[in-house]
Amino acid sequence: MRKPTAFASLGRLRFRPEPFSASFYNGAHTRDAGSNDLVLTLPGGQLWAIEIKRSSAPTFEKGFHFACADLKPKERFVVYPGHERFSLDSVTEAIGLRKLAQVLQAVR
Repeated sequence: MRKPTAFASLGRLRFRPEPFSASFYNGAHTRDAGSNDLVLTLPGGQLWAIEIKRSSAPTFEKGFHFACADLKPKERFVVYPGHERFSLDSVTEAIGLRKLAQVLQAVR
């Protein structure tokens, strides 16, 4: 069972400008259930899928791919404790929390 700490810690994002909304996704309706630690809905209904990792060498689990296949988010991020922003694959970026805050502020 996934611990709610990642969602709880980022669900109250102080840098999250309004009218963004934050939620959690759990695709338990499938055999290979996928989930995202955080799903941001931006103005206009645009979705961003966010996975939170403690490791300084971020990776994502196959559940993240399953959830993204269901949600079809515009952006996919794996937040990690580092400072660099880099690609993990062709559609997913690793990003530090401060850098993610800057990206969100620019979206306004």
